[in-house]
Amino acid sequence: MTLNIGSALTGGFSRIANRNGVVLTLAYMLLGLVWQVAFYSAFVTALHRSNPQMTDVPLPALDVPLAISAAVAVLSLLLLQVAAIVSIRTFVGGQTDGIPSEYYTRNMVIVVANALVGGFVYGLLVFLGSLLFLVPGIVAYVAFLFTLVYIAVEDDNFVAALRNSWTLTRGHWIPLFGLLLIVFVGFGLVPGILAALVSFVVGAVAGPAMSTLASGLVTLPFSLLVLGILAEAFVQLRGEDDRSEL
Repeated sequence: MTLNIGSALTGGFSRIANRNGVVLTLAYMLLGLVWQVAFYSAFVTALHRSNPQMTDVPLPALDVPLAISAAVAVLSLLLLQVAAIVSIRTFVGGQTDGIPSEYYTRNMVIVVANALVGGFVYGLLVFLGSLLFLVPGIVAYVAFLFTLVYIAVEDDNFVAALRNSWTLTRGHWIPLFGLLLIVFVGFGLVPGILAALVSFVVGAVAGPAMSTLASGLVTLPFSLLVLGILAEAFVQLRGEDDRSEL
């Protein structure tokens, strides 16, 4: 089945513009908030240890032991990966009102491990392709685009997910590239402008530390939108009904 860019965009919106989309967006923002504070706390603590004379750093940090802030940062980052997997399963499954419990539990440890390794290999392939020439890097980016989707939805290991993504996208690289261009260039302007405005307003009221925190939170809902659009494109290319179950 061919990819329709227009319906991929509108369908992606519809997959998040519902009760489940709101719940997942709020969860994503909460985890993102925890991760930012924990990460900046660990960073500032490490910075002060290396340079005790350094004065206050304008970042949203808490005065907690480095081991605690680092552990919370790692845990929240893993939970963000879990949230992404649950979101993909929900969007591909067409669930709009209530998330099945299996989406949270089914092979989650193995799926997260494969997602992390698969994401690293995917990035490495794109990097190596870009070192050779620009075009191989773009091809790798498009061809293996659905690696995480296959890991989340089909519980594939990362090798099978890379192979299946290559098979699914073959013959559709140009429309997929056009879709990605719209998503990352067109949509990229919106969160960038919003983040700048929020940063300016919050910074004027609450200071630079809260400004950094607020601007980071603004961009998180757009990450869910991208997942919704990828889920719609995935369903289109597989030729499945939008309301099909996983």
